[in-house]
Amino acid sequence: MVRILCTLTVVSILATSPALVWAGSPVQFDVGYLTPANDVTTPEFQNARPGFRLLQMDLMISTMVDSRVADDLIETTFFVELHNPRIQIEDFSPQTTLQSPYAGNISKENRTELDLNGKLSANERFDKSLGADATLGFNRKQATVEKVDVLPELKLVAASGTIHRGRGVYFRFNRTKQTSLEGTTMLGIVLAVPESWSADTMSVRCQAKIRQSVVPGAPSQETELPESQYTVAIYQAGERYAAEVAERYIQEESRWIETKRKYADEIHDRRKDSPLDYLTSIVRPSKPIGNIDQYLARSPKQATRELPPPVVDAYFRFQQAKSLMDGCSGLRPLANSRALDKTIANAPITIEVSDE
Repeated sequence: MVRILCTLTVVSILATSPALVWAGSPVQFDVGYLTPANDVTTPEFQNARPGFRLLQMDLMISTMVDSRVADDLIETTFFVELHNPRIQIEDFSPQTTLQSPYAGNISKENRTELDLNGKLSANERFDKSLGADATLGFNRKQATVEKVDVLPELKLVAASGTIHRGRGVYFRFNRTKQTSLEGTTMLGIVLAVPESWSADTMSVRCQAKIRQSVVPGAPSQETELPESQYTVAIYQAGERYAAEVAERYIQEESRWIETKRKYADEIHDRRKDSPLDYLTSIVRPSKPIGNIDQYLARSPKQATRELPPPVVDAYFRFQQAKSLMDGCSGLRPLANSRALDKTIANAPITIEVSDE
């Protein structure tokens, strides 16, 4: 009987806590993979910062909330972190915002009333038939009314500021009775970039916090949901080559991540997935290679011999896209010497050949 009651209690708790039964996160974010930036350089800025330009971009972030936790979502936070150390955040919006639940000021009235009443009576009798009576009375009433307007208490609705010494910015939004955290949020960011800049990348991290009771009747507690992270490419609006480089970078990065996930076992065992490789791994087990990116960068020739061709192909295609992006962002290319290897994945690709 006790066991049945415990089981029912657990089921009840799970049923009343949507965050526990949700397969993923009850709050889903979405960010576009490409963002254009418009030149907004002013003569004053050119005089103050020679060699730099101002670019303004609008970053749109969508937030979708499961209806079961719509009333529990209390806060969302977005971090925008630039990968190029030469880029600085010059301005951003929205700025820190305070809001009141009241439409206007609060009127406060102080009323003071003074009411005085007095009566004096005098009676003198000379005999039974002769006498005098006198009565004196007064009444005074005074009322004072003072009206003042009091500013209402303001609550934090949005907060923002720079991070990483000006190379990033954060935006935090709190839910109020007049606002909702679900839907589209538009973030405006102004960047100071070198004159030769035309494209770059940045990371966008999205966080959400809910407040709910795990056990019915218990005090509610705040819970941070799993973070979502995205790589977003920036390019100067009107620059076709920069837009193509930015789009190619995102595509090749996504392909490389998916390839690593697909061939995780083969990468771990350092084999090309053939019967001979299986036999060799039994006789002489291979050691874990650790970080696959570092292994390919450190020993590309050995990695080419040991890893499946699609893995090597995806890696070097991503490195080529990254090198093109570095050229647009003004960063130094990853390597000075390159060679063309047509034996990898039966396709001509550019790869690094130096073993350092």
